[in-house]
Amino acid sequence: MLGDTTGDVDGDSDTSERNDTQTPAGELADTIRTTLGPNGLDKMVVGENGTVIVSNDGSSIVEWMDITHPVGRLVERAAAAQDSAVGDGTTTAVVLVGALLDEAATLRSDGLHPTTIVDGYVKAAEAALDQFGQYERGLDCRHDDRLTQIAKTAVTGRWDDVSTDRFAELTLNALEAVEFDTSKLTLRSYHGGELRESACLDGVVVDLKSSSTALEALHPRAETDDEPAVAMVDGEIGIEESDRVQSVEVRDTTQRSALQDYERERKTDLVEQVVQSGATVIICQKSIDEAVRTALAQRGVLPVERTRRDEFDVIARATGSTPVMSVDELTEDDTGTVESVTRRTVGTTQTLVLQGCPEEQRRTVLLRGGTPHVAEEVRRIVTDCIDVIRGTLDGGTFVPGGGAVPAALAMELAALSSGIPDRTQLVFDGFGTALESLPRTLASNAGTDPLDTLTAIRQRHDAGSETVGVGPDGNPRDMIVAGVLEPSMVFKSALQRAVAVVTQILRVDDIVRTSAGERGADGEHDHAHTATGGYPWAVGH
Repeated sequence: MLGDTTGDVDGDSDTSERNDTQTPAGELADTIRTTLGPNGLDKMVVGENGTVIVSNDGSSIVEWMDITHPVGRLVERAAAAQDSAVGDGTTTAVVLVGALLDEAATLRSDGLHPTTIVDGYVKAAEAALDQFGQYERGLDCRHDDRLTQIAKTAVTGRWDDVSTDRFAELTLNALEAVEFDTSKLTLRSYHGGELRESACLDGVVVDLKSSSTALEALHPRAETDDEPAVAMVDGEIGIEESDRVQSVEVRDTTQRSALQDYERERKTDLVEQVVQSGATVIICQKSIDEAVRTALAQRGVLPVERTRRDEFDVIARATGSTPVMSVDELTEDDTGTVESVTRRTVGTTQTLVLQGCPEEQRRTVLLRGGTPHVAEEVRRIVTDCIDVIRGTLDGGTFVPGGGAVPAALAMELAALSSGIPDRTQLVFDGFGTALESLPRTLASNAGTDPLDTLTAIRQRHDAGSETVGVGPDGNPRDMIVAGVLEPSMVFKSALQRAVAVVTQILRVDDIVRTSAGERGADGEHDHAHTATGGYPWAVGH
């Protein structure tokens, strides 16, 4: 059911019996509302198989929940779209959806028709976005110090202050090292370590756990060579096998010995071909014959087999190697180089680190966590931080956080509504109240009185301090001075998606359920119909 921490969200449950006025979207918003802001709490999601996941990320929580109600699914899709497009602001979008639908229910009880509410919401959103530009600030350059503050805001509330600063700077430094080209940045998370062990490495990290390379085959001499030569083979290394079913008939021991001699000579030729190319590291996308692999290691060549396709392609670009389909085609001109190749144990996983790639500047961020879930959660948070930084650079603008902008826009709409002669004025006021749900939630999550905090913010805005929002301690504070900044696109996108899904819901007056088994013999539908009184967002089905 919506709001159940077991992760089972079902509009057909007894939720509607407990509270007939609670909407499915409202339940979903209430479920993740307490995760918003630096003082947001975590949710424990328990799956049907007993899997326990703890997170305060709205998009992850919504994704893990089993949502069956059609209205809840609409909100779920909007949240997924927000996360995919922006990487942040999912909780904001869902909270806005819940608040807008709550206000719509109040307006409907006051006698307003749904189409009037929809038209009013669209006009109010347009007016809010028209006013939004005056609160935006521009970045001076890619190395603007305020990018660090934006990165810290994105990860605040996930860890303690020291870890927040560390991961924000780690992420930003990694992006700067690759000139903000995320295609040259790789994230890897490993459990069995502490957060402070996370680091950014220069080069490419190959996860040997995902290949069948035996560690005993990694020759220590190859690891210490200066600027080792790297060869790439995009096929198997060994005796070619026929793609047809064939049999070899051996009539006597002489023929058997001849066959064995041929195989040995062939494998020896393969090893000699690799050695003559000058390669000290050979990376194979498929398997390497065991005898060949052992012989290569004995000759000082480090063999790595069954490399993942994405890693294989990255290594080829970064080292300048030219992949060949067969060792027979390998020449010295096909090899690339790196400054060093070293073996590194990360947690319980063996990795190979290729540092100092000459053809492409690469960085790998190694993220650590005590458990697999913590390590993966760290990876997700850093991914969100990367998206936020990239989004800020793409848009070139940011706004004060802490609910300062929605509070200011609510006041702008209140001023505009006073000049509206018809009942749309009520819709504008309701829209403004929904916007204020964001600073109210931040204040509530910080343990302060939302009404007192919001009143103080309004007074400060009236006095000209339009960048005042809810500070980390729950009290009004200038967000620019406090360094609480967020990309402009996060709130804009959340507002647009919230209005889109709410207007879609409000235009529906009934839910019609059909199934393939209910089709009549004449091919027409036999509709399974449950009347909702015209308000599908107010009744659980």
